[in-house]
Amino acid sequence: MLTIRWLGHAAVEIKFDGYKILIDPLLKDNPMNKVPIEEFKDIDLIGITHDHYDHLGDALELMKINQKAKLIATWDLENFLNKTHNIPWERMIPANVGSYIDVDQVKVALTKAVHSSEHGDPTGIVIKLGSTTLYHAGDTGLFEDMKLIGELFSPDYAMLPSGGRFTMDPYQCGIAASMIKPKKAVIPIHYNTWDLIKVNISDFEKYVKERGFKPLILYPGQEKEL
Repeated sequence: MLTIRWLGHAAVEIKFDGYKILIDPLLKDNPMNKVPIEEFKDIDLIGITHDHYDHLGDALELMKINQKAKLIATWDLENFLNKTHNIPWERMIPANVGSYIDVDQVKVALTKAVHSSEHGDPTGIVIKLGSTTLYHAGDTGLFEDMKLIGELFSPDYAMLPSGGRFTMDPYQCGIAASMIKPKKAVIPIHYNTWDLIKVNISDFEKYVKERGFKPLILYPGQEKEL
């Protein structure tokens, strides 16, 4: 069984046949998240799209809580985490934008994102779980290479930042969907956490539908079987 739970902002939990993944795990300072960090046990993989505090989030504490968890991010960010926070290399998966990497029972790839970051380039994350592929775009503006991401990875679901100002807005997410062409649904993330990224999410639904794709809007904490 494959499920996804949006924890608010860009934080997403994915479960696949008992395998647990957290992406951009902002938990404690996330006003949308109501789940205590102590409940996130037995995490197998933590994915970090870039090192802004609202995406690196509570990854360091989660690595301590979950002693068997592995972390994937760009090599530059991992090098920073190793040297500054003593995360051992044997618990990190060296990577950069490129092809799939086999990680335990899933496949993971990092993709381009148009944003900023202090250590290494920002990325998106593609995860292939069995026959289903999910694309978490991280923080990004609209860029034409999204067509390549769609062509290379053919995602079933695309999670797109929708709050504007720092990332795409709902209108631009509709254009992004038309380039990525997710086969099943488009999920909005990174919106309404704070006033600076406050949008009317019904606009996301409207613009995605106008492009011929299915919007899937989750409320914070909602878990959905895919």
